[in-house]
Amino acid sequence: TPTHPDLKAPLHLRQRNHIFDNEEFDCRTPEDWLALGFELDSTDHKPVPAKALLPTSDNISDTGTEQYMWQSVGVLDYCPEKKQYLVQKADPLGRIRDRNGKPAVPGAQRNKDSLLAGQFWVPRIRLMFCAEDPRIFAQRVQFALNSRKTTEAMLLYNLCVDCMPFSSVTPTLDPTSLQRIRDFTLSTPERMKRLEKEVELHYNRTMNKLSFDWVVQNKPEEFSYITLPQEEPESVPQSVEQQFVLSGHEFATAKNMRISTQSY
Repeated sequence: TPTHPDLKAPLHLRQRNHIFDNEEFDCRTPEDWLALGFELDSTDHKPVPAKALLPTSDNISDTGTEQYMWQSVGVLDYCPEKKQYLVQKADPLGRIRDRNGKPAVPGAQRNKDSLLAGQFWVPRIRLMFCAEDPRIFAQRVQFALNSRKTTEAMLLYNLCVDCMPFSSVTPTLDPTSLQRIRDFTLSTPERMKRLEKEVELHYNRTMNKLSFDWVVQNKPEEFSYITLPQEEPESVPQSVEQQFVLSGHEFATAKNMRISTQSY
């Protein structure tokens, strides 16, 4: 049974992974997954076997201290609005039963407000079908975790830069450059004033960003919790194609020159 790296993390952190889920890892649509519950030459719809990351207890509190583990479940339904699957825990014998002890029927809980004991709505990132490749699913989970880690690091980085105050030491925008912007801008005086404030704000933020990056790079032990954004290298084109627009006479002349050249 695979282990989840966020078992000891707060509940709100565990629930955020589905935001970064990449559906390109999926080899089937939700309808195709549910269709696996139909047997050949039969109209009986059975739960689709899978494993889901669920709380060990069916009674969920608001404190967010529940322990989670991968458990055997049967997939019963899918909600396209929330992009969640309805699953039910299997009993000790591996069966999916309703409250009367009869086999659970997929879709029976649709449009019902309350769920049975052991039933949960879970996102795809917390559901691994038995019919899928577990290695690809592990890559899917790792992709979501890496994306969440990168996003949180960039949010913290930009928050630090935005919270830096503007002081007299911070270089100001050159008045000549600001006047050049005014000359090229056609706007009303009110909009011009707002535009100047926006330009000055972006300029001051850029200056603070340069200072902040320099401090983080030179004092990594004090800012170990800060991740600087990776700059994408600029690629230089190997060749430049030039397109020429020729008139009818020029095109005919060029065509005749090409024909006469080929005759030799």
